[in-house]
Amino acid sequence: MEFDKGWGRVKKMKQESLPLRANDHCGGIEWDRHPAWTDAMREALKTRQESKGKWFSLIDRMWDRRHLQSAWDRIEKRVIGEARKRGAGVDGVTVEKFGQQAASEIDRLAEELKSGTYRPRPVRRHYIPKPGTTKKRPLGLPCVRDKVVQEALRSLMEPIFETEFLEGSHGFRGKRSTDTACQQLERYLQAGKGWVVDSDILGFFDNLDQERALAEVNRRIADGKVLKLIRSFLEAGVMEEMKVRHTTTGTPQGGIVSPLLANIYLHAMDEELEARHISWVRYADDFLLVCATREEAEAALEAVRGILKGMKLELSPEKTHIRHLDEGFDFLGWHYQGQRRWPRKKSVKGLRLKMREKTRRLRPGSMEQICAEVSPMLRGWYNYFRDGNSGLTFGDISSWVRRRLRSILNRRHKGKGIGKLNLNFRWPNAFFRDRGLFDPEVALQTYRRQSYYPLT
Repeated sequence: MEFDKGWGRVKKMKQESLPLRANDHCGGIEWDRHPAWTDAMREALKTRQESKGKWFSLIDRMWDRRHLQSAWDRIEKRVIGEARKRGAGVDGVTVEKFGQQAASEIDRLAEELKSGTYRPRPVRRHYIPKPGTTKKRPLGLPCVRDKVVQEALRSLMEPIFETEFLEGSHGFRGKRSTDTACQQLERYLQAGKGWVVDSDILGFFDNLDQERALAEVNRRIADGKVLKLIRSFLEAGVMEEMKVRHTTTGTPQGGIVSPLLANIYLHAMDEELEARHISWVRYADDFLLVCATREEAEAALEAVRGILKGMKLELSPEKTHIRHLDEGFDFLGWHYQGQRRWPRKKSVKGLRLKMREKTRRLRPGSMEQICAEVSPMLRGWYNYFRDGNSGLTFGDISSWVRRRLRSILNRRHKGKGIGKLNLNFRWPNAFFRDRGLFDPEVALQTYRRQSYYPLT
């Protein structure tokens, strides 16, 4: 097996063997995610793509009970464990509670959609920490019943637009991921394009123009009832502190259909960048422009400012920069510099903020319980960053976590026993490993040995 040693890649990722061609009407679509699509519809997809034809009379698929049931099955499969008891919308119904009465709820949704009486409820405003900062990111939590309808709508609409999305778009698409976005970026860098415009759209999900979004959908979908259903989600409003706020812009982050609408909305920017022969990589609203010279980068920055202005959007002056690869830049959690990449500072800081909450010195619970709570976070972080030059970062994280766990034990023993400077002798690394603590540093060493890749 051959390995690409650039940017710490350990092995060929699964996505590299999959078709990633622009406008591939079948290779990029995972049809099991779209059960409402019949064989006849699939056959018509390529013809409609080539002729830029519109789709009519889709709404009857939305009230098909089997389609709604399939949408619910996908949601139920994704939401597992304790998450089933959290994340309720304004009606207070969790996934677990909805599941207890799913059959009757789906029957009711099908009838409301067929009769035209279905109305989505406002989304509940919820704030989550931004990784690496003390700021909060606003999310909109729809009711579970509205999630079912949104999932069914996404499943129905997505293949129509997937046929025209371009190769540089990677966010929330089948067979694509943050890693395929990084792979494409690395191909540009290897080709000698070392200047990057690190771009950030100012409040994209809050400032997306709803009328323009509907017009973009209408380019391919001419079913007025489907458009009305999309409008109802956009105009449902946000409930915060018991007050409902309605806006004429934005789509709530957290809504199932919002990522698809974002890709549809930004497709016009993608096409314009292609037309101007500007290399780009985009994951949702996070994108880079990749150029061979600083002059090209400056021209590309001015071009994208003009494109976004026409879309009623603008770049954040504070978060948009031109960087050279030798200087380094961040993308999708990574810091790229030279031929190396490692977890960016904000990613590390974000992990530590989460871990501090789980490893407070005064927290209750056995060490086995604490390790069981901490390990999934460490394992998820390891899985994301293992194919990079992450060895030093993983070592620092592993040592830091064990120091915090030793502090918990030392306090419980009231500092009695051997000296404070020798806590690592009293509770060596093996002590925590035996209690189930996941060690990213050890896991990375094993992963690299199994891949016959030298430790670096």
